[in-house]
Amino acid sequence: MTQENRESKSLEEETFEVLVHQNRRDILRVIGEKKNTTFTEILNSVKISDSPTLAYHLRSLSQFIRQEKGKYQLTPIGKDAYSLLLRTSAYDKIAFLKKSTHRVTFDNAVIWAAVIVAAAYLGVNPVLYTGIIPCAAAISLAATYRLVDNAENGCV
Repeated sequence: MTQENRESKSLEEETFEVLVHQNRRDILRVIGEKKNTTFTEILNSVKISDSPTLAYHLRSLSQFIRQEKGKYQLTPIGKDAYSLLLRTSAYDKIAFLKKSTHRVTFDNAVIWAAVIVAAAYLGVNPVLYTGIIPCAAAISLAATYRLVDNAENGCV
């Protein structure tokens, strides 16, 4: 292993050690969202109870953030880390949506079945509950699956 690889690995290890802590990831998100933010704004936004603890975490994030004129900003590697946090958050939402597809399908089917039964019970024009409403139900279900597929493929 070359000296350069050892230094790369060291930076890699250091990076992931820093990002393993939830408070630090939250701090990166706050600074990333607000661009230029103060110590007090970070303290109020993140669930940290005291200033010394926040100061400790900010020091730990020194490769990701810099302070200029009392405001914190992301460094280039901090912007990359922030982008990674946003992407992983999006993947979590997609995974939840994907896992929930069957539940959403079942819920849609129950709602549409109730609409068809109600329409028949209320004596609505048979064309509605035998033709139009079932078509609307099919479109609704197809749209649900398309949403999940598009989200999974990064198109949302």
